[in-house]
Amino acid sequence: MFDALVNGLAGVLQWSSFSFMLIGIMIGLMIGIMPGLGSGTALVLMFPFVFRMEPVQAFAFLLGMASVVSTAGDLTSILFGIPGESDCAASVIYGHPPAKQGQAGRAMAASLMSSLIGAIFGGMVLVLAVPLVRLLVLSLGAAGMFMMGMLGITFIATLSGGDMLKGLIAGGLGLLLAMVGLDSYTATPRYTFGLYYLWDGVPLVPVTIGLFAIPEVIDLAVRGGSIARIRSTAIGGVMQGVKDTFTHWKLVIRCSAIGAIVGNHAGHG
Repeated sequence: MFDALVNGLAGVLQWSSFSFMLIGIMIGLMIGIMPGLGSGTALVLMFPFVFRMEPVQAFAFLLGMASVVSTAGDLTSILFGIPGESDCAASVIYGHPPAKQGQAGRAMAASLMSSLIGAIFGGMVLVLAVPLVRLLVLSLGAAGMFMMGMLGITFIATLSGGDMLKGLIAGGLGLLLAMVGLDSYTATPRYTFGLYYLWDGVPLVPVTIGLFAIPEVIDLAVRGGSIARIRSTAIGGVMQGVKDTFTHWKLVIRCSAIGAIVGNHAGHG
């Protein structure tokens, strides 16, 4: 395992592979700021260009591109209130209000720095946990997946504040939307209304963009002017955003650990 890690790192750090990674990062940034595309679409668009590459170069190019799509999507979420993909929905809720107050630089700097720390932390956890997580995930059956789903619904109800009924209703609506599409065991269409488009379920990206982008665009068109309601004379706050990340380092590490655990389970599942 350690030898494979060292050989892979040496192969990626070669100039021929590293240059392709930089190109992939630039393409990923350009695709990420376009709402609705996402890393899956980016990979599909770039597959024809990697057929004649060496394996290490192809992996460096594709992974470098896919790894920054969500980060670039955070920029549009913070600046315009439009998520680049479904992973960026939380950035709209917590990152766009500071942009309206003229603190977009601070919010973007905090987002980018925390993403960097989370990526490094997640990579280290993944390298160390692959042998253990593989056995754990393979032992997770239908009953375990059901209990994880119920745990998620419980979290929704718990985090809904004082009105637990609204949280339970929101979780129930989420379950209803999740039931649309082909059953994973019997391949029976459920609530598709005869539309092949819904066989894969309700597309998450159009739903999130419709929920967040359309109201924001209408509000901006009606209100007119700039997005920031408080005029700011500088992109200030960039260094303050970086400081905020290290000031709240415990929160960053805790969220990185949660993301690493959830990401490993989802990826292997």
